[in-house]
Amino acid sequence: MRTGQWKTMGIGSLIGKMIYAVFGLAASMLCIMGYYPVVPAFYTACCLDKKRNFLLYIGLVVGMGWCMPVAAIVKYLFILFVLGIAIRFYIWANRRCSGWTAGMIAGITTIAMNTSGLLILNMEKKALILGISEGVIVFALAVLFHYGIGMGSQIFRERHKNRVEEEGVETMVGMDPQGRIHAFAEAVDELSVAFAAMDGRQKPKQQDHLDILAQEITGKLCADCDGCVVCLEQQKPDFWIKIRRMLQAVAQHSTKEEILSQNFMEECPRYSGMVEEAIWAFSRMELNEAWYHRLQENRKVIADQLDAMADALQDWDQGIRCMDRTERVLLAKIAFETRERGLDVKQIHVYEDKEKRRMVTALVASKWGGGIPVKNYRKALERASGMAVRLKEDTRSILTQEPVMITAYEDTCFYALSGVASEKEEGSSVSGDNFSLFSMENGHYHVCVSDGMGSGPSAFRESDMVVELMQKFMEAGFPQETAIRMMNSAMVLQGDRESYSTLDFMDLDLYSGQMTITKIGAAASFLKHKDRVECLRASTLPAGVDASCTGDVIHRKLTHGDFLVMVTDGVLEYLHVKNPEEKLAEMIKEIKTENAGTFAEKLMEHVMLFTGGHAPDDMTIVVSGIWEK
Repeated sequence: MRTGQWKTMGIGSLIGKMIYAVFGLAASMLCIMGYYPVVPAFYTACCLDKKRNFLLYIGLVVGMGWCMPVAAIVKYLFILFVLGIAIRFYIWANRRCSGWTAGMIAGITTIAMNTSGLLILNMEKKALILGISEGVIVFALAVLFHYGIGMGSQIFRERHKNRVEEEGVETMVGMDPQGRIHAFAEAVDELSVAFAAMDGRQKPKQQDHLDILAQEITGKLCADCDGCVVCLEQQKPDFWIKIRRMLQAVAQHSTKEEILSQNFMEECPRYSGMVEEAIWAFSRMELNEAWYHRLQENRKVIADQLDAMADALQDWDQGIRCMDRTERVLLAKIAFETRERGLDVKQIHVYEDKEKRRMVTALVASKWGGGIPVKNYRKALERASGMAVRLKEDTRSILTQEPVMITAYEDTCFYALSGVASEKEEGSSVSGDNFSLFSMENGHYHVCVSDGMGSGPSAFRESDMVVELMQKFMEAGFPQETAIRMMNSAMVLQGDRESYSTLDFMDLDLYSGQMTITKIGAAASFLKHKDRVECLRASTLPAGVDASCTGDVIHRKLTHGDFLVMVTDGVLEYLHVKNPEEKLAEMIKEIKTENAGTFAEKLMEHVMLFTGGHAPDDMTIVVSGIWEK
């Protein structure tokens, strides 16, 4: 820190102490019906907010000596002495002291002093009432001063902090994280366009292939033939026509015997060798074309992945905004309320996402040691912000003097629970179905169900890859559509064209109840609302078939008590009825329970009745319910 900054801080501190000394002097001058309630009230607030200093005591003593009679000076000096000791003792015993508690200590001390003196002197009842009234006034003023001093100093600190941060930002050229993310997103997007442009080569026509093959074969077999001059000079037009006919037969995948029997070139002594060479050359050309086609496909898949990454980066760039500059009062309230509960809070920041939902991060520790429940911090945030708050899932439950970073979010309006029932195919060692249930810090609840093609370990690996990729992409912060695109392209790139998996992905916003289901080759799902059941169908190819496929998307608004039932193909295929979806909807309608796990188990029992108690295929049922908090 520069010398000028040290000098500025020192001057500012001295000015602050002088201001409190002036207020102490003014408090000693204010007399109300022979009493001076402002003195103990102001001193109480200064004790709590750590504003006691040598100049403050000078201001109080000078004011008291100038304006008060000797008896009042003795009385209020004794009150100040008792207050200082009492507040310190209370903090030592309870590790905290709020403004209301300190105000009560000040009021009770003042009443005790007044009533004890009045009782000894046996004075009038009116004076006794006035003495008690002074204690009530001291209590109210102490709370008021404490709130004013605490909030005022916190707001001043926030303004000073923001000013210092702004000055620091001006000196950090090229270190803007938001700008770097935007630039990186543009670079990735341009790279995606470059990869996509590589697929722009025009595919040669079959006639061009045949001409190339004709040139290659004649150059290889006719060059050292004694009849070359005759074929190429005297019968040149007929010669090339016959070669093309022979090559067209090769292109149609006719057998060597069929081509030889047609004898396209009866005069050529090397016709048999020419047919063999043509078949081999055409096979090699087809193989090259297949590899080229696969390369172009992979380039397109990589281009799609880069494009998806660019979209995700753009989304992050426009995502969470820091609100510290506009929410200085809120930051001051948070600091004040947490300090009231014996907590020391630093580095407080308020953020807002695209949907205008708040997030607060802070470094929190116990102010005077000992263990303080983290719920005290949550209550302080709720009181300061006026909104319900939920803490990050891995937040410790007890706060100590060791500072810990805590992230708090605006609480959701709903909560969701899921239950699962599953049966693997008879004779199989493992189920080919996989599922995942996970909540996000942004207040979204996800259910992912995948059915691998076939059964056994190979199907399990395929569906497990789909579920794992989706969960990792979502937890990394990718938007849902982007995560699905990247997962699908990863399945395409793995190279096994005979293994595919379905995807049934549910995204539930626990703030609004808005649900989005994305289906890629998945079976129908069922939404139960009271006594009504809706079938949610979709028709797309499984994941891994087409890299550009993002699935069929279904939107619904859920309310309290709704259930979503997601099933794999095995549940519907073996009901052995004309309309299996209608039959399953009837089963769902008949189940009466508020427990998602019980719901899934009862539905599986109903299904197994139709299969005779056997599992001819892997069967998985995932039931998710939503309730208001």
